[in-house]
Amino acid sequence: MKSIWKFFTSTRLAVVLSLLITIDVLTGTLLLSSSPKALGMIDLEIFFYWLFGMGLNNLAASWWIFLLLALLLLFALNTIVCTIDSIAFILRSHRETARTRAKARRILSQAIHLGFIIGLLGHLISSTFGYRTVDNRIFEGSSIPVPQSNELSLRLNKLDVEFSKNDGMLRMDADLSLLQDNKILKDKVVRLNEPLLYRGNAVYITHHGEAPESMGFKLSDNGVQEIIKIKLHERSATSKKGYTLKLEQLIPDFARDSEGKAYSASKQFRNPALEVKVYKGEQFLVSGWFLLKSPSETSLAFNGLKLVFSGLAYRPYAILTINKDPGTLIVLSGALIFIISLIGLLFIKGEGMELVRKPT
Repeated sequence: MKSIWKFFTSTRLAVVLSLLITIDVLTGTLLLSSSPKALGMIDLEIFFYWLFGMGLNNLAASWWIFLLLALLLLFALNTIVCTIDSIAFILRSHRETARTRAKARRILSQAIHLGFIIGLLGHLISSTFGYRTVDNRIFEGSSIPVPQSNELSLRLNKLDVEFSKNDGMLRMDADLSLLQDNKILKDKVVRLNEPLLYRGNAVYITHHGEAPESMGFKLSDNGVQEIIKIKLHERSATSKKGYTLKLEQLIPDFARDSEGKAYSASKQFRNPALEVKVYKGEQFLVSGWFLLKSPSETSLAFNGLKLVFSGLAYRPYAILTINKDPGTLIVLSGALIFIISLIGLLFIKGEGMELVRKPT
Protein backbone atom coordinates (compact mmCIF):
# COMPACT_ATOMS: atom_id res chain seq x y z
CA MET A 1 0.00 0.00 0.00
CA LYS A 2 2.84 2.37 0.82
CA SER A 3 4.45 1.68 -2.56
CA ILE A 4 1.19 2.52 -4.37
CA TRP A 5 0.81 5.72 -2.33
CA LYS A 6 4.42 6.66 -3.08
CA PHE A 7 3.86 6.00 -6.79
CA PHE A 8 0.91 8.41 -6.95
CA THR A 9 2.71 11.12 -4.95
CA SER A 10 5.59 11.12 -7.43
CA THR A 11 6.32 14.43 -9.13
CA ARG A 12 7.81 12.47 -12.01
CA LEU A 13 4.43 10.77 -12.56
CA ALA A 14 2.72 14.17 -12.89
CA VAL A 15 5.29 15.34 -15.46
CA VAL A 16 5.06 12.12 -17.49
CA LEU A 17 1.24 12.15 -17.45
CA SER A 18 1.18 15.80 -18.54
CA LEU A 19 3.46 14.98 -21.46
CA LEU A 20 1.40 11.93 -22.50
CA ILE A 21 -1.86 13.90 -22.28
CA THR A 22 -0.40 16.63 -24.50
CA ILE A 23 0.74 14.11 -27.11
CA ASP A 24 -2.60 12.30 -27.01
CA VAL A 25 -4.61 15.53 -27.46
CA LEU A 26 -2.42 16.64 -30.38
CA THR A 27 -2.95 13.24 -32.02
CA GLY A 28 -6.69 13.56 -31.47
CA THR A 29 -6.67 17.01 -33.09
CA LEU A 30 -5.35 15.46 -36.29
CA LEU A 31 -7.88 12.62 -36.16
CA LEU A 32 -10.77 15.06 -35.69
CA SER A 33 -10.17 16.56 -39.13
CA SER A 34 -9.53 13.21 -40.81
CA SER A 35 -12.59 11.42 -39.37
CA PRO A 36 -15.48 13.94 -39.48
CA LYS A 37 -18.22 11.32 -39.81
CA ALA A 38 -17.12 9.30 -36.78
CA LEU A 39 -16.21 12.24 -34.53
CA GLY A 40 -18.53 14.96 -35.87
CA MET A 41 -21.34 14.10 -33.44
CA ILE A 42 -19.19 14.30 -30.30
CA ASP A 43 -20.43 17.82 -29.46
CA LEU A 44 -24.08 17.05 -30.26
CA GLU A 45 -24.62 14.41 -27.58
CA ILE A 46 -23.83 13.86 -23.93
CA PHE A 47 -20.23 12.68 -23.88
CA PHE A 48 -20.61 9.26 -22.28
CA TYR A 49 -23.67 8.46 -24.42
CA TRP A 50 -21.60 9.17 -27.51
CA LEU A 51 -18.49 7.44 -26.13
CA PHE A 52 -20.13 4.08 -25.44
CA GLY A 53 -22.26 4.29 -28.58
CA MET A 54 -20.71 5.74 -31.70
CA GLY A 55 -17.28 6.07 -30.08
CA LEU A 56 -17.11 2.40 -29.18
CA ASN A 57 -18.23 1.43 -32.69
CA ASN A 58 -15.49 3.56 -34.30
CA LEU A 59 -12.40 2.68 -32.28
CA ALA A 60 -10.10 3.36 -35.23
CA ALA A 61 -10.99 7.05 -34.91
CA SER A 62 -11.83 7.32 -31.20
CA TRP A 63 -9.13 5.21 -29.48
CA TRP A 64 -7.28 8.35 -28.40
CA ILE A 65 -10.35 9.52 -26.41
CA PHE A 66 -10.41 6.29 -24.38
CA LEU A 67 -6.66 6.69 -23.81
CA LEU A 68 -7.18 10.32 -22.79
CA LEU A 69 -9.78 9.29 -20.21
CA ALA A 70 -7.38 6.71 -18.74
CA LEU A 71 -4.59 9.29 -18.55
CA LEU A 72 -6.91 11.88 -16.98
CA LEU A 73 -8.03 9.33 -14.41
CA LEU A 74 -4.41 8.67 -13.43
CA PHE A 75 -3.72 12.41 -13.39
CA ALA A 76 -6.74 13.00 -11.14
CA LEU A 77 -5.61 10.25 -8.76
CA ASN A 78 -2.12 11.74 -8.76
CA THR A 79 -3.55 15.17 -7.92
CA ILE A 80 -5.85 13.85 -5.19
CA VAL A 81 -3.14 11.80 -3.49
CA CYS A 82 -0.60 14.63 -3.68
CA THR A 83 -3.17 17.06 -2.27
CA ILE A 84 -4.04 14.78 0.64
CA ASP A 85 -0.35 14.17 1.34
CA SER A 86 0.49 17.88 1.28
CA ILE A 87 -2.50 18.90 3.44
CA ALA A 88 -1.57 16.25 6.00
CA PHE A 89 2.00 17.60 6.08
CA ILE A 90 0.73 21.17 6.54
CA LEU A 91 -1.55 20.17 9.40
CA ARG A 92 1.30 18.35 11.14
CA SER A 93 3.55 21.37 10.84
CA HIS A 94 3.92 23.46 14.07
CA ARG A 95 6.48 26.03 13.00
CA GLU A 96 6.61 29.66 14.16
CA THR A 97 4.68 32.54 12.58
CA ALA A 98 7.78 33.42 10.57
CA ARG A 99 6.78 30.61 8.24
CA THR A 100 3.14 31.77 7.93
CA ARG A 101 3.55 33.06 4.39
CA ALA A 102 5.24 29.86 3.28
CA LYS A 103 2.40 27.85 4.79
CA ALA A 104 -0.15 30.11 3.04
CA ARG A 105 1.58 29.46 -0.30
CA ARG A 106 1.39 25.73 0.30
CA ILE A 107 -2.29 25.93 1.23
CA LEU A 108 -3.07 27.95 -1.90
CA SER A 109 -1.14 25.46 -4.02
CA GLN A 110 -3.36 22.67 -2.74
CA ALA A 111 -6.44 24.83 -3.23
CA ILE A 112 -5.53 25.05 -6.93
CA HIS A 113 -5.44 21.25 -7.02
CA LEU A 114 -8.77 21.15 -5.21
CA GLY A 115 -10.36 23.52 -7.76
CA PHE A 116 -9.13 21.30 -10.58
CA ILE A 117 -10.61 18.18 -8.94
CA ILE A 118 -13.96 19.88 -8.26
CA GLY A 119 -14.17 21.08 -11.88
CA LEU A 120 -13.34 17.59 -13.16
CA LEU A 121 -16.07 16.15 -10.92
CA GLY A 122 -18.61 18.64 -12.31
CA HIS A 123 -17.78 17.65 -15.89
CA LEU A 124 -18.12 13.99 -14.93
CA ILE A 125 -21.60 14.61 -13.48
CA SER A 126 -22.74 16.56 -16.57
CA SER A 127 -21.39 13.90 -18.93
CA THR A 128 -23.21 11.17 -17.02
CA PHE A 129 -26.55 12.65 -15.98
CA GLY A 130 -27.10 15.50 -18.44
CA TYR A 131 -28.62 15.55 -21.91
CA ARG A 132 -28.21 17.45 -25.15
CA THR A 133 -30.90 17.70 -27.85
CA VAL A 134 -30.63 19.55 -31.17
CA ASP A 135 -33.06 20.56 -33.92
CA ASN A 136 -35.98 21.36 -31.62
CA ARG A 137 -38.36 23.22 -33.95
CA ILE A 138 -40.83 25.59 -32.32
CA PHE A 139 -43.30 27.78 -34.24
CA GLU A 140 -44.16 31.31 -33.23
CA GLY A 141 -47.06 31.25 -30.78
CA SER A 142 -46.76 27.55 -29.99
CA SER A 143 -45.07 25.46 -27.28
CA ILE A 144 -42.90 22.36 -27.11
CA PRO A 145 -42.06 20.20 -24.06
CA VAL A 146 -38.59 20.40 -22.54
CA PRO A 147 -36.81 17.07 -23.17
CA GLN A 148 -36.80 14.59 -20.28
CA SER A 149 -39.20 16.77 -18.30
CA ASN A 150 -42.90 16.09 -17.70
CA GLU A 151 -43.56 19.54 -16.25
CA LEU A 152 -41.55 22.13 -18.20
CA SER A 153 -42.33 23.50 -21.66
CA LEU A 154 -41.08 26.33 -23.88
CA ARG A 155 -43.22 28.86 -25.75
CA LEU A 156 -41.99 31.04 -28.59
CA ASN A 157 -43.74 34.36 -28.16
CA LYS A 158 -42.04 36.17 -31.04
CA LEU A 159 -39.17 35.61 -33.45
CA ASP A 160 -37.37 38.77 -34.59
CA VAL A 161 -34.74 38.40 -37.32
CA GLU A 162 -33.04 41.35 -39.01
CA PHE A 163 -30.78 41.32 -42.07
CA SER A 164 -28.39 43.91 -43.43
CA LYS A 165 -28.45 45.33 -46.97
CA ASN A 166 -25.85 42.73 -47.96
CA ASP A 167 -28.13 39.90 -46.75
CA GLY A 168 -26.00 39.38 -43.66
CA MET A 169 -27.93 38.60 -40.49
CA LEU A 170 -27.71 41.38 -37.92
CA ARG A 171 -29.63 39.67 -35.14
CA MET A 172 -31.78 36.64 -34.40
CA ASP A 173 -33.86 37.14 -31.26
CA ALA A 174 -36.31 34.60 -29.88
CA ASP A 175 -38.65 35.80 -27.13
CA LEU A 176 -39.12 32.60 -25.09
CA SER A 177 -41.15 31.75 -22.02
CA LEU A 178 -40.35 28.78 -19.80
CA LEU A 179 -43.62 27.33 -18.48
CA GLN A 180 -44.62 24.91 -15.75
CA ASP A 181 -48.27 23.88 -15.70
CA ASN A 182 -49.01 26.86 -18.00
CA LYS A 183 -47.45 29.26 -15.49
CA ILE A 184 -44.50 31.37 -16.59
CA LEU A 185 -41.33 30.58 -14.67
CA LYS A 186 -38.99 32.74 -16.71
CA ASP A 187 -39.07 35.06 -19.75
CA LYS A 188 -35.94 35.54 -21.79
CA VAL A 189 -35.01 36.98 -25.19
CA VAL A 190 -32.57 34.34 -26.40
CA ARG A 191 -29.85 35.47 -28.79
CA LEU A 192 -26.76 33.83 -30.22
CA ASN A 193 -24.49 33.02 -27.25
CA GLU A 194 -27.16 34.35 -24.86
CA PRO A 195 -29.13 31.26 -23.76
CA LEU A 196 -32.04 30.88 -21.39
CA LEU A 197 -30.67 29.32 -18.20
CA TYR A 198 -32.78 27.59 -15.57
CA ARG A 199 -31.69 25.00 -12.99
CA GLY A 200 -29.02 23.44 -15.18
CA ASN A 201 -31.10 23.72 -18.38
CA ALA A 202 -29.69 25.85 -21.19
CA VAL A 203 -31.71 26.80 -24.27
CA TYR A 204 -29.82 28.14 -27.32
CA ILE A 205 -31.17 29.38 -30.65
CA THR A 206 -29.26 28.00 -33.64
CA HIS A 207 -31.38 28.56 -36.76
CA HIS A 208 -34.64 30.05 -37.96
CA GLY A 209 -36.97 29.73 -40.92
CA GLU A 210 -40.50 29.84 -42.23
CA ALA A 211 -42.81 26.95 -43.05
CA PRO A 212 -46.11 26.97 -44.95
CA GLU A 213 -49.01 27.04 -42.50
CA SER A 214 -52.04 27.44 -44.73
CA MET A 215 -53.18 27.78 -48.33
CA GLY A 216 -55.48 30.57 -49.49
CA PHE A 217 -58.18 30.39 -52.15
CA LYS A 218 -60.45 33.09 -53.60
CA LEU A 219 -64.03 32.06 -54.24
CA SER A 220 -65.69 34.61 -56.60
CA ASP A 221 -69.41 35.05 -57.23
CA ASN A 222 -70.44 38.00 -59.46
CA GLY A 223 -67.58 40.16 -58.26
CA VAL A 224 -67.99 39.21 -54.58
CA GLN A 225 -64.93 37.39 -53.24
CA GLU A 226 -64.52 35.16 -50.22
CA ILE A 227 -61.10 34.15 -48.95
CA ILE A 228 -60.89 30.54 -47.79
CA LYS A 229 -57.84 29.49 -45.78
CA ILE A 230 -57.04 25.81 -45.42
CA LYS A 231 -54.60 24.90 -42.66
CA LEU A 232 -52.22 22.25 -43.88
CA HIS A 233 -52.65 20.01 -40.85
CA GLU A 234 -56.45 20.12 -41.28
CA ARG A 235 -56.42 19.74 -45.11
CA SER A 236 -59.98 21.06 -45.53
CA ALA A 237 -62.15 24.12 -44.95
CA THR A 238 -65.78 25.11 -45.56
CA SER A 239 -66.85 28.41 -47.13
CA LYS A 240 -69.72 30.60 -45.96
CA LYS A 241 -71.78 29.26 -48.87
CA GLY A 242 -71.39 25.70 -47.60
CA TYR A 243 -68.76 24.51 -50.09
CA THR A 244 -65.99 22.33 -48.62
CA LEU A 245 -62.50 22.36 -50.16
CA LYS A 246 -60.27 19.34 -49.55
CA LEU A 247 -56.56 19.12 -50.32
CA GLU A 248 -55.99 15.77 -52.04
CA GLN A 249 -52.38 15.55 -53.21
CA LEU A 250 -49.34 17.65 -54.02
CA ILE A 251 -46.89 16.70 -56.79
CA PRO A 252 -43.53 18.49 -57.16
CA ASP A 253 -43.18 18.69 -60.96
CA PHE A 254 -46.61 18.78 -62.61
CA ALA A 255 -47.07 17.26 -66.06
CA ARG A 256 -49.70 15.35 -68.00
CA ASP A 257 -49.32 12.20 -70.06
CA SER A 258 -50.82 11.55 -73.50
CA GLU A 259 -54.15 10.66 -71.89
CA GLY A 260 -54.26 13.86 -69.87
CA LYS A 261 -53.51 12.17 -66.56
CA ALA A 262 -51.46 14.23 -64.10
CA TYR A 263 -48.07 12.93 -62.90
CA SER A 264 -44.78 14.27 -61.53
CA ALA A 265 -42.02 14.54 -64.12
CA SER A 266 -39.31 14.62 -61.41
CA LYS A 267 -38.76 14.81 -57.67
CA GLN A 268 -37.67 18.44 -57.88
CA PHE A 269 -40.10 21.26 -57.00
CA ARG A 270 -39.93 22.78 -60.46
CA ASN A 271 -43.65 23.08 -61.09
CA PRO A 272 -45.54 22.09 -57.93
CA ALA A 273 -49.26 21.53 -58.30
CA LEU A 274 -52.05 20.85 -55.84
CA GLU A 275 -55.21 18.83 -56.44
CA VAL A 276 -58.34 20.20 -54.75
CA LYS A 277 -61.77 18.56 -54.53
CA VAL A 278 -64.96 20.54 -53.92
CA TYR A 279 -67.96 19.20 -52.03
CA LYS A 280 -71.39 20.57 -51.20
CA GLY A 281 -72.21 18.85 -47.96
CA GLU A 282 -71.42 15.18 -48.65
CA GLN A 283 -71.92 15.54 -52.42
CA PHE A 284 -68.79 15.65 -54.60
CA LEU A 285 -68.94 18.42 -57.20
CA VAL A 286 -65.64 18.85 -59.01
CA SER A 287 -61.85 18.54 -58.69
CA GLY A 288 -58.96 20.35 -60.34
CA TRP A 289 -55.25 21.14 -60.28
CA PHE A 290 -53.71 24.46 -59.21
CA LEU A 291 -50.18 25.46 -60.26
CA LEU A 292 -48.61 27.01 -57.17
CA LYS A 293 -46.03 29.04 -59.11
CA SER A 294 -48.60 30.35 -61.61
CA PRO A 295 -51.85 30.72 -59.64
CA SER A 296 -53.42 33.09 -62.18
CA GLU A 297 -53.14 30.50 -64.95
CA THR A 298 -55.31 27.91 -63.21
CA SER A 299 -58.81 28.14 -61.77
CA LEU A 300 -61.78 25.89 -61.08
CA ALA A 301 -65.38 26.73 -62.07
CA PHE A 302 -68.53 25.20 -60.58
CA ASN A 303 -72.15 26.32 -60.01
CA GLY A 304 -71.40 29.75 -61.50
CA LEU A 305 -68.49 30.26 -59.06
CA LYS A 306 -64.77 30.60 -59.73
CA LEU A 307 -62.06 29.25 -57.40
CA VAL A 308 -58.51 30.63 -57.67
CA PHE A 309 -55.41 29.80 -55.62
CA SER A 310 -54.21 32.96 -53.84
CA GLY A 311 -50.97 31.77 -52.22
CA LEU A 312 -49.34 30.28 -49.15
CA ALA A 313 -49.27 31.77 -45.66
CA TYR A 314 -46.02 31.15 -43.80
CA ARG A 315 -45.34 30.86 -40.10
CA PRO A 316 -41.87 31.62 -38.63
CA TYR A 317 -40.10 29.07 -36.48
CA ALA A 318 -36.89 28.80 -34.48
CA ILE A 319 -34.53 25.85 -34.11
CA LEU A 320 -33.38 25.39 -30.52
CA THR A 321 -30.69 23.35 -28.87
CA ILE A 322 -31.73 22.33 -25.35
CA ASN A 323 -29.06 21.09 -22.95
CA LYS A 324 -28.94 20.14 -19.32
CA ASP A 325 -25.65 20.25 -17.42
CA PRO A 326 -26.31 19.33 -13.77
CA GLY A 327 -22.64 19.81 -12.98
CA THR A 328 -22.47 23.43 -14.13
CA LEU A 329 -22.43 25.00 -10.65
CA ILE A 330 -19.83 22.47 -9.50
CA VAL A 331 -17.60 23.35 -12.47
CA LEU A 332 -18.00 27.07 -11.80
CA SER A 333 -17.20 26.53 -8.10
CA GLY A 334 -14.05 24.64 -9.01
CA ALA A 335 -13.01 27.34 -11.49
CA LEU A 336 -13.61 30.06 -8.89
CA ILE A 337 -11.48 28.25 -6.30
CA PHE A 338 -8.78 27.70 -8.93
CA ILE A 339 -8.67 31.36 -10.04
CA ILE A 340 -8.77 32.87 -6.52
CA SER A 341 -6.04 30.51 -5.32
CA LEU A 342 -3.87 31.23 -8.36
CA ILE A 343 -4.20 35.00 -7.87
CA GLY A 344 -3.36 34.63 -4.18
CA LEU A 345 -0.35 32.49 -5.02
CA LEU A 346 0.97 35.13 -7.41
CA PHE A 347 0.81 37.92 -4.83
CA ILE A 348 2.02 36.15 -1.69
CA LYS A 349 5.75 36.29 -1.31
CA GLY A 350 7.48 33.34 0.21
CA GLU A 351 9.50 30.29 -0.54
CA GLY A 352 9.96 29.08 -4.13
CA MET A 353 7.89 26.53 -5.93
CA GLU A 354 7.66 23.11 -4.36
CA LEU A 355 9.16 21.40 -7.41
CA VAL A 356 12.43 23.34 -6.99
CA ARG A 357 14.90 21.64 -4.66
CA LYS A 358 17.15 23.64 -2.40
CA PRO A 359 20.88 23.14 -3.06
CA THR A 360 22.51 20.76 -0.59
